[in-house]
Amino acid sequence: MQQVLVTGASGFIGQRLVERLRSDGHDVACLVRRRSRTQRLEALGARLISGDVTRPESLPAALEGVQRVIHLAGLTHARTLADFLAVNEAGAGALAEACARQASPPVLLMVSSLAAAGPSPEGAAHREADPCRPVSQYGKSKLAGEQAVRRWAGETPITILRPPVVFGPGDRDGLTLFLAVRRFPIHLVPNLKGLPLSLVYVDDLVDAMVRAVDQGERLTAMDGSAGQGVYYAADPAVSSYAEMGRLASAAQGRRVLVICRRKYPFLIPALAGDAVSWLTGKPTLFSMDKLREASATGWVCSSQKAAEQLGFAAPIPLVERYQQTAEWYRAEGWI
Repeated sequence: MQQVLVTGASGFIGQRLVERLRSDGHDVACLVRRRSRTQRLEALGARLISGDVTRPESLPAALEGVQRVIHLAGLTHARTLADFLAVNEAGAGALAEACARQASPPVLLMVSSLAAAGPSPEGAAHREADPCRPVSQYGKSKLAGEQAVRRWAGETPITILRPPVVFGPGDRDGLTLFLAVRRFPIHLVPNLKGLPLSLVYVDDLVDAMVRAVDQGERLTAMDGSAGQGVYYAADPAVSSYAEMGRLASAAQGRRVLVICRRKYPFLIPALAGDAVSWLTGKPTLFSMDKLREASATGWVCSSQKAAEQLGFAAPIPLVERYQQTAEWYRAEGWI
């Protein structure tokens, strides 16, 4: 049994991770903010520790006696790059520093994102040693977070995991697509090639996280180390945003017409989203930043390294995983 601290535990991925860790017999502590929804975590028998990665003074006490830290906390939607960086860079760096300053530094797994690497080359998949060229504010902030934790790699063992699009039970972002194709039999894609991308089912990602924190190679303090200490975790089947619409529709016993277009017709709603964001002070689901991601060459990554070094696998086909997700949504009354 290990003592594991999880940040971002109240989120979609975090709850599935805590469930897995508890089933494996670990003592799990969750760093939670006052407004976090913690009922599920409490039901799983996790300990709750009040704190926030943006409040460095709350971290040392949370890390006492901990052997493993899995860092999931972060912003996926924000109004400005500064808002993203305050959590995704500064928060990650503060956590890594706090780990390094422990008498017995724990292993830190930072869950980053494929967005940190940027779009994949046309017809190819990102590998860990490839250079990173993020195009969105979110991606830039996640890469900055990776660089912030790397500074402490000489003092605490650190591994980075970059998932692509994550889906599965409990995913509210993915629910938007399920509801859209349920209500309207048309799936619009702002990309003539359908936006090729990699996907990973949440439980497969959780398995990769557990393997990476226990078995993964660790970062070196020097950047440019040919991807050492970094892993991608994705289903081996390359999908696309166009195919996601078909899968979400088929999982509900429906059919959808997929229409792929250039990005230009989507400029007005993207600009409108930015305008609403500035007026309200809150992020919107669709913006110019999201359009830049949607109109990219693709978001495809290879999990070969994770498969060879960690034994990672995604054993169930995507179509079945989408059916499982739809069944969960129905059972919970979400669709």
